[in-house]
Amino acid sequence: MTDRTAGSVDLATDEANPVPTKVSDSSSDNPVGSDGKVSGSGASGSTTTVLPVGTEPEPDAGEEVGSETSAAADEAGGSVTGDAANNGSANGDSAAEIADAAPTRVPATEVVPAEPASAEDASTESASAEDEPVTHKRAKRTKPAEATARPGTASEPEPAAPEAAAVEPVEPTPAAEPAPPRVNRGTRLADRYRLEHRLSQNGRSETWRAVDEKLRRAVGVHIVPAGGEHGRAVIAAARAAALMGDPRFVQVLDCAEQDGLIYVVKEWLPDADNLTKVFESAPLPPHEVYELSRAVAQAMSVAHRAGLSHLRLTPENVLRMHTGQYKIVGLAVEAALYGHDSTDAARDDTHAVGRLMYAALTRRWVEGTEYGLQAAPFTGGKLCAPGQIRAGVDDTLAALAMRALGHEVKHEPAFGTPGELSAAIGAIPEIHPPEQGEFVGGPEQDEYPVYTPTPTRTVYTSTGYTGGGSNGSVRPPVVPPPLGGRFGATVKGTVAVLVVLAIVLVTWQVASHVGDGEEKEGPLTRQGDGKSPSAAPSTVAPTPVSKPPIGGKEISIGGGSPIQPEAVKSTFDRNPSTYWRTNYMIDGPEITYNRKGYGIVYDLGEVRELRSAVITLGAGGPHTDIKLMAAPDAKSMPTSEGAFKVKVGENTTNGTELKVDAVGKPVRAQYVLLVMTAMPKVDSSIGDYQIYNAGYQNAWREVTFTTLD
Repeated sequence: MTDRTAGSVDLATDEANPVPTKVSDSSSDNPVGSDGKVSGSGASGSTTTVLPVGTEPEPDAGEEVGSETSAAADEAGGSVTGDAANNGSANGDSAAEIADAAPTRVPATEVVPAEPASAEDASTESASAEDEPVTHKRAKRTKPAEATARPGTASEPEPAAPEAAAVEPVEPTPAAEPAPPRVNRGTRLADRYRLEHRLSQNGRSETWRAVDEKLRRAVGVHIVPAGGEHGRAVIAAARAAALMGDPRFVQVLDCAEQDGLIYVVKEWLPDADNLTKVFESAPLPPHEVYELSRAVAQAMSVAHRAGLSHLRLTPENVLRMHTGQYKIVGLAVEAALYGHDSTDAARDDTHAVGRLMYAALTRRWVEGTEYGLQAAPFTGGKLCAPGQIRAGVDDTLAALAMRALGHEVKHEPAFGTPGELSAAIGAIPEIHPPEQGEFVGGPEQDEYPVYTPTPTRTVYTSTGYTGGGSNGSVRPPVVPPPLGGRFGATVKGTVAVLVVLAIVLVTWQVASHVGDGEEKEGPLTRQGDGKSPSAAPSTVAPTPVSKPPIGGKEISIGGGSPIQPEAVKSTFDRNPSTYWRTNYMIDGPEITYNRKGYGIVYDLGEVRELRSAVITLGAGGPHTDIKLMAAPDAKSMPTSEGAFKVKVGENTTNGTELKVDAVGKPVRAQYVLLVMTAMPKVDSSIGDYQIYNAGYQNAWREVTFTTLD
């Protein structure tokens, strides 16, 4: 039926593109704005007329449809198409419907022209009009009355749009993501985090090193623009990752939105290198590969049980602390920052751990030349096993790496989750560092060079944090001068001389009074005895001597790797301002995570009877436990805890000096072991004892032993 809504002269049919018809000029004498008539006749001769309000309809002129639309109709904004013909009785409309097509009075309103059809569409529609019944529907692009009608307006109607090809509907444009963040050095977030150095930028996010001005520590900050899906995903990932308290993950400290930016604050670890740095020189020795694999697999197993995944576990996102521990950067957050997603996150993270194990064993990267590593070789389209690349690779670790990468090894299936890989690593015997001088086969020892951590030190100045790290420039270590300078060294030397003189004086006094009060005999003979007298034996009581050892070596106690083997000499250099330190623990004071304690073997220079040991500590507090062990039968310095079978003594303190006295039967030995099994919690630096992270930790400044000759 004909649409007669106020303000609209659209006539619609079933067809998407109605056939245009010619319109006769029935009122060409009317000027613009007068009572004009626009009529169009179709195949059946029915006419649709639009008249201004107050004008009576005139009889149908019945004249032949002209070849062009009248100028008056154009000026009035009217548009008549072939819809009128298709809506007439020629298609079987009822009498009522035909009557509906009679002229009607409509208000003088804006006329919305119907969308014209192309010539090709017109021919198609004309052919199909005879076969299909026509129902009276509104054309697809007809504007509703509410949107087009403006009753009561006397403005001049708009001219009809020229005929053009049909326009396809335009799909809605998705909302654009916000522009990348724009921040500069010195910007402060939350009046607390001052940006210092931009570390990376990927178009949608930036990563900065910053300073937490409230706690005076370095932090890392990710910044993304707020308002888009990307920003919402990042902040959701950060909040989820912050709930992971496992110390094997770099912790998320804060996240919030400010001034159109979302920022995520994380730990900053200056005393660490990422695996890209670690892999630079050579493959890792077997015990290091074991520690890396176990730590990363266990950590990811815990994360997946908590419903979190990483999806970007690469050498750049795994750190090796200078204390020997491994930490994972960017749990959940890295994937959100880079827009990564997965249909099987457990499998993808397991493959990622396998790639790290493969790189640690071979110094090859499975996915091509990346991270400073050469591409792994393939044979017949199959990845070469680590043993095919390097001789002497640990077979058990190589098999676990291949299974983590999704390969079946000796009928053992591939791992599907980090939990399965972690359980398999835990089932194999623990791999310890080789004993000193021990050759265990495989590559020459030079092929496994000693890993040297990047020398860094956190320094706070008036301009901010100047520490280094794997992502920043490497700075030389800042070594403070000895306490007191040259004057202090002179005082120490003088005191040492006085102590030696006092010991000599005491020894002489003891020796000179031995035998006082005894009966003196004659110089030549005893009374009643003609034999020559023998000289009376002179017994001198041994004098205890307190002095530092002549050498030392850090060893592993119940797991883990040595922490600072190069700093052991600082514990007997007679300089209290230098020290050997432990790493920090989340739980304490007893040492239970990844090891059972920290131990240093000392060489006394010769076999001596042990009386006591005195250790000057870096920090006090509840509480520090240290025990003294001895290896009486050792002919050379042992390198494992098992060689020390005799316990000399043990003690506990809350102060900064601990003395362990020998208990029981005297023990004579040249090599002794000090083992610390508990440490106090230290939250901030104490003098020259620098603290990077709060936790249970301590340092040894000086160690001396009291012995008898």
